[in-house]
Amino acid sequence: MSYLKVLDGVELGGGSLEEMVACCHLISIQTTGSSLVAMITYMQLAIQCQSIIDASVAKPSNIRKIYKDHVAKLKDAPTERTFQRWHENSCKFIILAAGGSFFLLIIIAAVSQLLALFLHVLITILTGTPETIGESSFGTLPLCTDRILTGTPQLITDHIIPTIAWIRSHMLICLQNLFCPAFLTCIGVGETLDCTDLSLTDRVFDGFKQQSFALPARDMGTWGICIPAVTEQPLVIDSKGISACLPAMLHCMNEYRSGITPVGVTVIQTLYDRSHKNNVRFPVKTDRRENAMWTEREQVKAEAGEIIQDLDDLCSKLDKMYIAGCRTEDSYVRIPMGILQGSGLDLHNSDGSLMAFVCPSLPEAIRRGLTSSLLACFDGKQVLQTRSNQDYFDDPDIDGCLHFSIWNRYSTVGDDAPTHIHPHDMARVDVSRTNHTQCLPYTSKDILEHQQLYSNILAAFGELFEWLEYVVSDFTEYLPEEYEVLVELGQNLPGGECSLVTPFLSLIINLNVTTQAHRDRFDKILCLVLPIGTFTGGALVMFEQGLVLELSCRDCIIFHSADTTHFNLHYEGSRASFVCHTDKGFDKWKDGYNGWAANNYFH
Repeated sequence: MSYLKVLDGVELGGGSLEEMVACCHLISIQTTGSSLVAMITYMQLAIQCQSIIDASVAKPSNIRKIYKDHVAKLKDAPTERTFQRWHENSCKFIILAAGGSFFLLIIIAAVSQLLALFLHVLITILTGTPETIGESSFGTLPLCTDRILTGTPQLITDHIIPTIAWIRSHMLICLQNLFCPAFLTCIGVGETLDCTDLSLTDRVFDGFKQQSFALPARDMGTWGICIPAVTEQPLVIDSKGISACLPAMLHCMNEYRSGITPVGVTVIQTLYDRSHKNNVRFPVKTDRRENAMWTEREQVKAEAGEIIQDLDDLCSKLDKMYIAGCRTEDSYVRIPMGILQGSGLDLHNSDGSLMAFVCPSLPEAIRRGLTSSLLACFDGKQVLQTRSNQDYFDDPDIDGCLHFSIWNRYSTVGDDAPTHIHPHDMARVDVSRTNHTQCLPYTSKDILEHQQLYSNILAAFGELFEWLEYVVSDFTEYLPEEYEVLVELGQNLPGGECSLVTPFLSLIINLNVTTQAHRDRFDKILCLVLPIGTFTGGALVMFEQGLVLELSCRDCIIFHSADTTHFNLHYEGSRASFVCHTDKGFDKWKDGYNGWAANNYFH
């Protein structure tokens, strides 16, 4: 409200779409800048307070005394609680800068959605919170553990430090006249800090007293990539602000995040007839026990399948598999991803439609952080258990299958409803309760019950989801009709809602699960599967096609999950998977907004 009262600072001019896009771009830059300014300002506050405490030799001081003696007397003074919260935030940002360098703060500012996750995970690591560190998702770490880090967790060595090194090599940032001169003099440094000199910035941030153990010296074996001198033109951040530096900083971040390399695709036409009666009917009994027994028998056959040696061998085997449009022998072929040599594989049915599309080219920079990022999203819970055979997740708080979805499955339709009455004022006569919340597409129960986890997933895997969208959209040459249908279904959602896994509308996270034979009859057209973890086995079996696809933690597959009986082989190690799909019920939304399009209150 105080911002709005200063009308000169509020510029909301209209204009063309081009002008509005430019304004939004400017706002995004300003938002990033304000995040970084906020962090620096908090740090300045804490260091100023530290200088006052250090100077109070005769009469020892603390934060509460500083508030009473200096802050409470100010005009529009914050409450003492607010001031202490500011100081608490200050200490956290200084810990991050001490453990990960000033460049870690730039990452957090540039990818603002990651702020809560970074703070929660990294502060926990650096300060050694007993309830989460002792047996955390990063393995067993000592309390008050190392700077990011000696004996560094995989998330940091494989993902964060390389990112810091890349940004550091492209931006020579200097902090000039920002921190209290008395504090800097006390620790023996000047008022200009070269942030690429980690030994210099470590002296500054280590000099701040946290009433905790000092961080150990950096492990230079891990941090060696951050040592070479930087020859770029310096970007100076001083008391005048950082506006002039922002475009260069954001360009650098965007350049780091945008590198996607196109891959080649091998197309194989088969004689498999998806309309053949043997391929249409579901081969398994609906009884759960009989299904499990049938799946076990097929798992044994799939394990004994012939291993494909190369692409020529695969073409030869597929030519002989579907003589009459369906599998003629009760055997499987196993397809190791190594035979693709990084290229995609597009398998076609006899009518030219998609059988399966495999992409084994997930960028290494994304792949190496998948498992550690997933574990971090669960706030230290040991959600991935090492298995040697089929087992199910039995944690009472987190199910083994989480649905982060937008649904339209059991919608309340208005085809025959009066058009002059608001839907919320109507009631169905054939049921005891009218579910008004499902007149429109709605979010799944898991999103509502695990909101923090959902936010963590969105923040931690944004880069992955962008890449998956690229895989589906950029290969429209191979998935033209299917892609367009999915995109159309995802348009015009209530409130402009957007799925986190566009063009799909649902993300399922499977933890420690070996699936039994099934068809996903509610899936619309395509399903995408990406395994995550450190494991052997766990291959995806397509029963009617007789294929065993030995996917690892860098391979994704797209196939028709509603028309294909599929299951997993047993695995050893720790394994999860991301499954993306769209609810078939969205046809009702696309064709007539669940029958409410004619209602006078539907806009």
